[in-house]
Amino acid sequence: MIRKYPHIFISVLSLLLFLPFLGQIHLFDWDEINFAEASREMILTGNYGRVQIDFQPFWEKPPLFFWMQVMCMKVFGINEFAARLPNALCGLITLNVIFFYGSRLFSHKVAWWWILLFIGSFTPHFYFRSGIIDPFFNLFIFLSIVHLYLSTIKDSSQLRSFGLAGIWLGMAMLTKGPVAVILVGSTAFIYWAIQRFGSWFRIKDLLIFVSGMLIVPLIWFVPDWVTNGFWFTGEFLKYQIDLFLNPVASHGQPWYYHTVVLLTTCFPAALIAIPFLGSKPDLKTGGFLTWMKVLFWVVLVLFSAVTTKIVHYSSLCYLPLTFLAAWGLSQNEGRFRKWQIWVIGILGLIYSAVFLLIPLVFLHKPLFNWLYEVLKDDFVRANLKVVVNWKITDLFAGIFYLINVLLFFFYAFRKDVFRGLKLFLIGNAAVIFILALSIAPKVEDHVQGSIINFYKGISGKDVYAETVGFKSYAHYFYTSKVKSKGKLDKDILEYCKLNGVDTTGQYTEEERNLVWNYKKDWLLNVRSDKPVYLIYKITDSASPDTVRSFKKIMDKGGYKVYLKNKGI
Repeated sequence: MIRKYPHIFISVLSLLLFLPFLGQIHLFDWDEINFAEASREMILTGNYGRVQIDFQPFWEKPPLFFWMQVMCMKVFGINEFAARLPNALCGLITLNVIFFYGSRLFSHKVAWWWILLFIGSFTPHFYFRSGIIDPFFNLFIFLSIVHLYLSTIKDSSQLRSFGLAGIWLGMAMLTKGPVAVILVGSTAFIYWAIQRFGSWFRIKDLLIFVSGMLIVPLIWFVPDWVTNGFWFTGEFLKYQIDLFLNPVASHGQPWYYHTVVLLTTCFPAALIAIPFLGSKPDLKTGGFLTWMKVLFWVVLVLFSAVTTKIVHYSSLCYLPLTFLAAWGLSQNEGRFRKWQIWVIGILGLIYSAVFLLIPLVFLHKPLFNWLYEVLKDDFVRANLKVVVNWKITDLFAGIFYLINVLLFFFYAFRKDVFRGLKLFLIGNAAVIFILALSIAPKVEDHVQGSIINFYKGISGKDVYAETVGFKSYAHYFYTSKVKSKGKLDKDILEYCKLNGVDTTGQYTEEERNLVWNYKKDWLLNVRSDKPVYLIYKITDSASPDTVRSFKKIMDKGGYKVYLKNKGI
């Protein structure tokens, strides 16, 4: 079946890897909950043309991924499974796409190594079990690059290739914004420069590419322009620029951040690919290799240079990294660098130790007490103290992975490193599945379980619930917040009118901070028409312990919740 019907096998394998237990863990704050909440509000309001958070315009992301989540939520309900299902399906599509192009452009050997490296490397596999935007964005960018490469092949339809490249780029823009144009444009320009600006495209090729690129996002933009003018588009573009120029949302990191992230999380594919990132390709296969190398370096350099650094940003590197590793392995079977064996093995031992220590800390009281004393962050210490039902069987993931690493060393020392690597990658895929089943839900319980369970406890109630002093989207999604018409909302509208606007949706990001300060003062001091819940981190000294109208009702897992009853 594998040889005769490889795409059926890959599809079944993808469903087995990515679907089981997809919804058993709460969505993680910020990104997963942020995106799911936008999709939930689309369903509640029936407004599918404009992204909203807290029922106010949210101009950070275009709507394509939210539309996918909405379709899944319409079928499976508003829950974690539906929020993550689009990416599980994206995993199925991505693996079939890379096998198709790997076998078509190179060989079945390259294609199968590519599949194995993708599912056997930590973050490339894990992202298909998440509810974030990046897997689809990365796939669309990759498909655009592939068709630009195909446009350079003489026996291909150049006009068709440019048209498809533009459409896939437009899909990427509708998924994550104009950064897609920068990534594809920079990659294409550098490739053209490497070719010494030789004859590649005609004016009509460029026009069909640009037309394809624009037609997809204009499906979203034009109706909004007609209905609401250019205000939303302006704020959307302004935010994208700010994301590059300023460290938005406290995500400023050192310049080498993404290099470290890729080496340690796109493991082991990144380490295997290193020797091939700068090597000169042969003439027969040089074109696609060059495109993949350029794409990798464009992504790494660009996102290392911008001030806002989030782990997702370099995830587009996974596709070229896993390809280059697959191509290198197919070309060099029988030869594997000793430093790669040792680095992969040692890093694998470190991972196995981490997978063992996480449950061991909670199962072995002296070790827990030692860690608790060593840590100085009160918020982290409070999360550690949350009671979670850890079991001795939770050590299995670490033991399994340790055996996996030792087997890799065993085959490497017997000069059969490629068999050892295949088993190691299969073991990696298996351990990710085990971690998702056993350890990840319990870690999530420690990190945010207490506060999310509180939100679920007041879900559907007519209350005001707001976080103070920290950014979160969890209280919107897990309290099932609806668009309110309470006294607070009416007073905020009056506040807006006094400042010359009709709604808070017309404020810029900076001006919204003023609205938030007004809302916080209102919740603290004004007689409320509903119960008020204010949520603080335990490290926040500004929490209303001395405000008589508020009563502390929860102090658990790093969070404190205060209640002011209706009419007070």
